[in-house]
Amino acid sequence: MTDSDHPDLMDPVVQQCPYALYKALRASAPLYKMPSTGFRLVTNYALAREVIRAPDQYLSSVSPMALSDDGIPQEIIDIYETGGWLPLASCSTSDAPQHPRVRGFLEKLFTAERVRAVTPTIDAIAESLLDELADQSEVEFVQDFAHPLPMMVIAALLGVPQADIAQFKIWSDAIVEPFSMMASPERRIECARLVVEMQSYFADMVADRQKNPGEDLISEAIAYRDAAGEPFTMQELMTIITIDLLASGNETTTAAIGSGMKLLIENPDVVADITTDAGADTQLCRGSAAAGVTSTGDVQAVRCGIHAGGRDAARGRPAQYSLRCRQPGRGAIPEPRRYRSAPHQTRKSSGLRHGSSRLRRCRTRSTRNRQCFQGNLPSL
Repeated sequence: MTDSDHPDLMDPVVQQCPYALYKALRASAPLYKMPSTGFRLVTNYALAREVIRAPDQYLSSVSPMALSDDGIPQEIIDIYETGGWLPLASCSTSDAPQHPRVRGFLEKLFTAERVRAVTPTIDAIAESLLDELADQSEVEFVQDFAHPLPMMVIAALLGVPQADIAQFKIWSDAIVEPFSMMASPERRIECARLVVEMQSYFADMVADRQKNPGEDLISEAIAYRDAAGEPFTMQELMTIITIDLLASGNETTTAAIGSGMKLLIENPDVVADITTDAGADTQLCRGSAAAGVTSTGDVQAVRCGIHAGGRDAARGRPAQYSLRCRQPGRGAIPEPRRYRSAPHQTRKSSGLRHGSSRLRRCRTRSTRNRQCFQGNLPSL
């Protein structure tokens, strides 16, 4: 079977539920060429590990927006340069020296100790959202819980008033949508204007925190100095706040929470485990992320050629590894798409520990939260 025999992964209909295509690609197309973009999608587990573990050969500093047919239009550049700051590459789409400079700051924000310290805040927000759902027989889970929870948590960490959350949703979508490479030219221009609005909002906050530092992430970003003693520029601050913290943290966490609920719906026996086993909820959170359902993976620039399964990705061409698509080889994990509460389910399937990346554990600790989920699960 050739690549052209498969559906286009960028087709919006396919994107609604791409897992059947992922399964087919793993079996027959380790280097699937997407017809709408010309990108090579790495679907083979061993090859994806190679890409992740060789950052000097597979560069991250490739913007999907810049790779669209018309690149980044001058009109969009002008919107940013006249009204705000042209976004830089985020931490996940940059290489040295920018990547370690930004990562050095971000790693300090999410240590285990700091996550424990903010857990009561997360619990309180989660419980307030669940209180609003407690009397409902049916809920729109993503809209009513999975999306507002991380947005409200991030807003609290940034020191942003909760009253501005609705506007944050509009801004966050405007940041993320152009990266899908599926937005129309008109929508991309509209998104740029919305992002400039958000930059203006945060620029005012930065000016205030420079005079009156607080215990929020914006104050920490302003105070941070890298190994050379250099602070972040305003352009860097805007990128870190709007993309690395707000948009990236919001979208990936929303997807992980939604994926966790999908696992519960598909595996009702796990609900019983969560209500009786204090550690089962932690494993569910790890599984919903590490099973490969929260990210499509980053676009990489290939420094050396790749050859697999009779297909090639030429040097200098874009390649994208899929965290959703890849699974360990046959026999590594039996029935890899079936969830288990046992720890071995995720141990081999996660490649995020390579380098200094660490998969942070998360936990829903409130018994009342569990009971509410259990009560509402049949109606979701």
